[in-house]
Amino acid sequence: MLWGFRSGRFFSNRWIAAFVCCFGSLLGTWFGCVQYTKYVPNPEKDIDQWVANFARQRSFSYRYEAKLRFVRVDATGYCVIGEGENVSGTWYGQAGEQDFEYVGLGDVEYLRKGSDWERISRGEESDIFTQIKRILITDKFEYEGSAEGYTYRFKANIPFLSPERRKEMVGLVTISPKNFLPDFIWAGLPDSSTYWTAQLFGYNSNKSIKSPVKEKREYLIKPNSESRVDYGSLEKRLDILSVDYRLEKNDEGFLLRLPLHYAIEDAGAMLRPGGMVVYAVAEKQQEATKTGYLMGDVYKPLFLTKILLTERDIREVKIDFDGSSAPYISLKLRQKSTLPRMVAIEVDSLLVATATLDTLRKSDRINLYPEMQYNEMEILRAYILQPLGGLEVKSYGGEFR
Repeated sequence: MLWGFRSGRFFSNRWIAAFVCCFGSLLGTWFGCVQYTKYVPNPEKDIDQWVANFARQRSFSYRYEAKLRFVRVDATGYCVIGEGENVSGTWYGQAGEQDFEYVGLGDVEYLRKGSDWERISRGEESDIFTQIKRILITDKFEYEGSAEGYTYRFKANIPFLSPERRKEMVGLVTISPKNFLPDFIWAGLPDSSTYWTAQLFGYNSNKSIKSPVKEKREYLIKPNSESRVDYGSLEKRLDILSVDYRLEKNDEGFLLRLPLHYAIEDAGAMLRPGGMVVYAVAEKQQEATKTGYLMGDVYKPLFLTKILLTERDIREVKIDFDGSSAPYISLKLRQKSTLPRMVAIEVDSLLVATATLDTLRKSDRINLYPEMQYNEMEILRAYILQPLGGLEVKSYGGEFR
C-alpha cells in the first residue's frame, strides 16, 4: 500500500485499486472536465453510480433497526467514513432490555461500561458503514419506480440475519432525488420475520469521531540523510489532515504523539513526501518524452511530454461535491493559463489522475474526479499543499494516557 492509512481517519485498503480518472457517465466523458455540466439523473442507468457514491461521502447519520430470531436492536449513530463511528441504542431480548454505546475508530472499539470505557478489537456493532456496503453488493438493481424517491429491489447480501435462509434474502433501497444518495435501506426475509433496516440522513456534516479515552502512541520522526524537515512543515501537514497530535523536537528528530488507533503505517502515510507535478499528455507514444502508468497499472499507459505545473503553481486545493453528490478535487491555479487538452497529475511520484480540459480559453482551475473515498482525497490534498522531505518513522515509547 502506497498511500492511505491502515486504520483511523484515513483508512483505505483499496487505495491503489480504487483510483481511476473520473466518472464518465456523470460528466459526459471518461475524464473530468473543467466546465460544470448540469447533472440529469437517469434512474434506469445511474443506480450503480449512486450506490458507489455513498462510500465516497465524508459522513452521514443513521437510524437502524435489526430483528433477529431472539433479539431486536434499535440504534442511532454517526459515521465519518475512514475515521469511525459513534453508535448507541438498546438491545431487546428474552432477558430484558440493555442499553449500549460504542465508539469505533480504525481497528479499535470502545464499549461504555457505566461511567468507564472498555477497549476491545473493533467489531461490526460499531461499523454500520461496512454492513451497509455489504448489504448493497449485488449484480443487479431492479427499478420499481419513484414516489418520494427512486426505489429499487435487489438480492440482499446479509447472511448473519438468518444463515440457514440466506438465499431467500431480499432488499429494497430508496435513492433521494435531492442528493442521489441512499436514504432508506431494508433487507431481510420476504415474510419480514427477520430484517435489517436503516434510514440515512445528514450527509457530509462537519463532525468528527473522538476517542472517549485519551490513549496515545508515540513515534520518532527522523529526516533521512538527504532531507531537511523543520517543525513548521510537519505541523502544517498534520494540521491539514486535521489530526489530533502533539509534536516535540528532541535530539534525535521529532516526537509525535497520536491517538492509539493510528498504527505506525498510519503515521508513515501522514508524513510521506507528497508534492505534485502536472504533465501534458500526448495521444501518440512517439510524441512523448516518457511513458508513465496511471496508478502504476501497466495496462494504463500515459504518454507524457513537458511539465506544465508543480505545487508551487497551485493557490488552493478544495474538495467538493457535484450535482450528483460525486466528490471531486479542485485545483485553483495562481494564474490563468492555456493548457493542453489532456493533463496527468503526479503526486508523491505516482500518476494518480488525468483530466481533459477546455483548450478554447485560458483557465485557472483543474477539476479531478478520482474514484476514491473522501478521506483519501484529503490525503491527496495534504500531499499537494505541504510537501515534505524524506522521513523515517519509528515506534517510540509505547502507549500513554
